[in-house]
Amino acid sequence: MKNHIIFKLGVLAALTAVVGCSYLNDPETEDGRLAFANLVKDPPNTQKLERLPSIDQLVNISKSLAALDCIYEDRFHNDRDADVKFTEHWQDREGEKVLQLEWEGNDSLVIWFSPGGCVIKGHDEESVMNPVVAPFDLQEQEGKKLYPGLLKGFPHQLKGFLKEPDFSSENATFVIWRKVDDDSWHIGPITWPNRRPNRFKSHDGSDDLLSPLAVDAKAYANWLKKAKNRKVNFEDVEKIFKHEPLTAELLKRLDSHKKLADLKEEFKTIGYPIAE
Repeated sequence: MKNHIIFKLGVLAALTAVVGCSYLNDPETEDGRLAFANLVKDPPNTQKLERLPSIDQLVNISKSLAALDCIYEDRFHNDRDADVKFTEHWQDREGEKVLQLEWEGNDSLVIWFSPGGCVIKGHDEESVMNPVVAPFDLQEQEGKKLYPGLLKGFPHQLKGFLKEPDFSSENATFVIWRKVDDDSWHIGPITWPNRRPNRFKSHDGSDDLLSPLAVDAKAYANWLKKAKNRKVNFEDVEKIFKHEPLTAELLKRLDSHKKLADLKEEFKTIGYPIAE
């Protein structure tokens, strides 16, 4: 297991209206998490927050990742160790959207969009900042025992995130936030551990877990061709990143084994346009 770097892109198999689709398999193989992560140059992390997209851009990227995951979930991508899931109307609450990623091994990423702003929470099972196993004195923050400083300064406008049981904020190794009127992303005033990270370069696992948010159509198409033997053109993958309506012709060119009818319910949950 190369440096324990496991990048299984995918998200969640549990949510309200379930859109469970998976496409990253064994982390040790060329089609696994590491192979995908290596295509992402200069991924964002908690010490490089300027690399994160804006809130609106992040919504669009989230929809594209979830749509592509569903397009390629088939008999060759039917493992359940990774899922990508986006819900356009979270719990039917006005203005709330959620991207959820969960990987085998309990690594996870949740992105909550609300009228007040956005929260990104990650859990890296092997992080030294994992509150379950951290060799440090944890700090009581917002009713949760977490690595010191993780939630210091967390805005009251976004505290609804911390009350949502499905987001499991009590296991966070990093939390990033941005109010709707902010011009940048924020984290708490953290003193980083005086030891080497367990994997990648960040102690909290953020460069690993945030990598999917920096992928583009060209990198995604290259991964499909090299790792999944898909006969795809960059231009067609880019149409999904641009949220062009999915047609039967485009689906065929994407070398998917799905039919348009197979995707209608999932795409409705994602909020991605599909041709009638």
